[in-house]
Amino acid sequence: MNTEGNKRWCLASLWGLIAAVMFPMIVFALVIARPHAPRHAGRSAERWLRGVVGTARNSASQTAAIAAFREMGTNGIGFLVKSLNRRDHAWSRLYQQIYPKLPSVMQRLPPPLKADTLVEAACLVLLNLRDDAPEQTVTGLVRLLSAENPLTRLDAAVVLQYYTRTYPALDLASFRPDLLRALSDTNDWTRIQVATALRNAKLGGPECIAALQPALTNRDVTLQMAARLAIHQLETTARIGENNPLTPAFDFR
Repeated sequence: MNTEGNKRWCLASLWGLIAAVMFPMIVFALVIARPHAPRHAGRSAERWLRGVVGTARNSASQTAAIAAFREMGTNGIGFLVKSLNRRDHAWSRLYQQIYPKLPSVMQRLPPPLKADTLVEAACLVLLNLRDDAPEQTVTGLVRLLSAENPLTRLDAAVVLQYYTRTYPALDLASFRPDLLRALSDTNDWTRIQVATALRNAKLGGPECIAALQPALTNRDVTLQMAARLAIHQLETTARIGENNPLTPAFDFR
């Protein structure tokens, strides 16, 4: 055997040894780290959520997953809200590195998915469900506005803004201090979503426009337009409030 072939053989043997020793430990760690999940039609919510990912060529899988979460009701929604705060950990990162190098027979196991991919999937499903207990869900969403992961904060803000628009009877007055703190988020899109949620909930004030001003100079033209629209809506709401004695008015001057 030549030197190059010997190196390849040694490398393959090394990966085989690593897989044999580490793979059962990785799978075990992933299983115990997975949050308790509700089930539907014999499949866990975790499997249904994974069915949402990578479905550009298989929309039926995504549609089936959304339908399954509709059947799970508030339990499924609770699982999805918790999934917005997923993060990669040492075992999952190791699994992502080892999986492509495993023998083909072992690659029949579920492929690794990055936490951010599942966060996006959970957000997508939440935007397509009807919630029978929205006030319960909002509590979890507001808590996630201070999460460490910027994507979690953004997607939580997106879903929260959707909730304030879809369920106008929601009373978010007790959450106003938390929402005002979220207006200082480092992400322009997150601040736009939070400011819009405050406006939808009739809790907006001058701090909302101040928080959106930096987005007007962002290099992303789409983001600039979104910020400009949000500011216009806030100003319009303020003017309506000034002309309606039954509605609290905010002085934006």
